[in-house]
Amino acid sequence: MNPDLRHTLDTAYERLRHMDPSPTAFAGNYALCLGIIMGGETCGGMSKEEAAVERAHLSMLATMYEIKLGVRSGFGR
Repeated sequence: MNPDLRHTLDTAYERLRHMDPSPTAFAGNYALCLGIIMGGETCGGMSKEEAAVERAHLSMLATMYEIKLGVRSGFGR
């Protein structure tokens, strides 16, 4: 993977991990990450396999967000 693309994606992941818990903020940061992955694959900055791994990572972060949101709302009690 292109080093600049890796840095940009890692920065976007950090924003997603340590952000305001509002659904709007999450959706915006999720879209940013997905756009970086799709654009990186389309432009040749990452292989199809690398993009699949990154999409799986993003999906895991989305699941973690949903779990945290459920716990905060009392759903997990």
